[in-house]
Amino acid sequence: MKRSLLMLRPSYEGWKLMDNGKPVFWFPEKSAALEVANMIAEARHAYSQQPTGVEVESDGRALERVSTYG
Repeated sequence: MKRSLLMLRPSYEGWKLMDNGKPVFWFPEKSAALEVANMIAEARHAYSQQPTGVEVESDGRALERVSTYG
């Protein structure tokens, strides 16, 4: 089964949360964005049993997977 990914990317002095490539939220702090992304990924996996994950883009480098569920 394909993994559902939440991605955090720098955006306008903050962080944009993308859900499968679509922007859904903006946060002024990376820690808050990461906390919410992990909560969504964990809940999605618990509810649907679909594999999920969270990736972060920092300083123009490649996306780094920071957590997975399932």
